[in-house]
Amino acid sequence: MSILAGKLLTPLLSPLGLALLLWVAGTLLGWRRPGAWGRRCRVGGCLLLLVLGCPLVGERLLHSLEGEYPLIPVAESPAAEAIVVLGGFTKPPIPPRLNTEVDEGFDRLLHGVRLWRAGKAPLMVLSGGNIPYLTGSALSEAASLCSLALEYGVDPQALLLEDASRNTHENALYSAQLLRERGLNRILLVTSASHMPRSAAVFRKQGFEVLPSPTDVQVVPRPLTLLQLLPAMEALAYSTTAIKEWVGMWVYWLRGWL
Repeated sequence: MSILAGKLLTPLLSPLGLALLLWVAGTLLGWRRPGAWGRRCRVGGCLLLLVLGCPLVGERLLHSLEGEYPLIPVAESPAAEAIVVLGGFTKPPIPPRLNTEVDEGFDRLLHGVRLWRAGKAPLMVLSGGNIPYLTGSALSEAASLCSLALEYGVDPQALLLEDASRNTHENALYSAQLLRERGLNRILLVTSASHMPRSAAVFRKQGFEVLPSPTDVQVVPRPLTLLQLLPAMEALAYSTTAIKEWVGMWVYWLRGWL
């Protein structure tokens, strides 16, 4: 139940969700007692979207997370006992899709495959379960990742599937169970750069020696222009990702998962 509650509440804590709450509050206040508070809530919702949808703001918010761990070229990466690749970027092959589809986070799997090909670890753990009533499919993400990894030539004997997890905490918890059975503790952790601060902390909590190997960087340096002051959907997405991660870290800290 807590997993479902988290999935349902997360959109309300996004910039769009917070703005919607302010608009609803402003409408209710204005309906029951017309006055300044209703107008302030409605204007506040608009300002919230304008500010968090500004590239100058959204990019800096996301960069504060992405810049916490440096990116390391594959050739210079330290060796480990296993590579753990976190899911969260596949879409099951539900018609009219013919195959598993991916989003920008596919860099996670590509980076994990590159590390494996470079001999940085003999084993690759693909971590990701499924919530059928949300995805509409019984196929676990680990299974989807496995099929993609095999397409890229990874040896089936080098793959280990963790297909029970439904969030980052469970990624670490269930991956730990699989790896401890094999006496493995030193891992290269692969996930998106913005997700790495929370992920690394959760895996360390499980007793792993974590070597962060972030990828999927969204924000890169660029000259300051007038366009960075104008609202953009991409910037709003950056702000949404950053807020989600900060809220996630706060919740995980409260629950003792960090």
